Amino acid sequence: MPPRAVLFDFDGLIVDTEMPEYLAWQALYARHGLTFPMASWLKNVGRNDRPFDPFGPFRGDDPASVDAVQAEWRALYDSIEPSYMVPLPGVVPLLRRLRERGWRLAIGSSSRHARVASMVERLGLAGQFGAIAGGDEVPLAKPAPDVYLLAARRLEVPPDVCTVLEDSENGVRAAKAAGMRCIAVPSALTRSLDFSAADAVLDGLEHVTFEVLVAPEDGSGYTGPSSGGRR
Repeated sequence: MPPRAVLFDFDGLIVDTEMPEYLAWQALYARHGLTFPMASWLKNVGRNDRPFDPFGPFRGDDPASVDAVQAEWRALYDSIEPSYMVPLPGVVPLLRRLRERGWRLAIGSSSRHARVASMVERLGLAGQFGAIAGGDEVPLAKPAPDVYLLAARRLEVPPDVCTVLEDSENGVRAAKAAGMRCIAVPSALTRSLDFSAADAVLDGLEHVTFEVLVAPEDGSGYTGPSSGGRR
């Protein structure tokens, strides 16, 4: 039996990059007398092809106006982001327990490989993962399975021994398309999404146990914590 592996999403699961991005857009739209459409923005979460264009209301005849709005958004984001740059609750203890058991660990993210690697260093998690697969390294973004299949190949394990931890609907769909078990751990922003395709839905990484990581046919039959279970 090949060693088991856990593949982590990154944004919204290991570190909350999603909330400062959302708050910056919300503040920017408010400055311009607009309401930011959160439901439309959530379509972008977990993928890199961005079906919703937040710059849409600012696109006009003058390309420089988009550049100015982008600079305005960046300034807002940079002022908000530092307070969120810590591993989310449960990340560090879970990584330690998995490594002690000899499980292989990787990140499969829609973000660029270089960005993820840099932020892993910044979070003090360098050396915790055996591989990183980025959205810029595969032909198709989540919900296609490409990035998770690449992460498994880099760990040298087959898909059927991998369990994916995800906070987005698109990520869950990608994991299941890859033939992997998937545990959804929704973030504060993604809780309204449809996680019915997940094998289990948990309220946080602190609820992730070895029991829930293995497939039901391996003897767990676990569907989530008593506070929620599958939902």
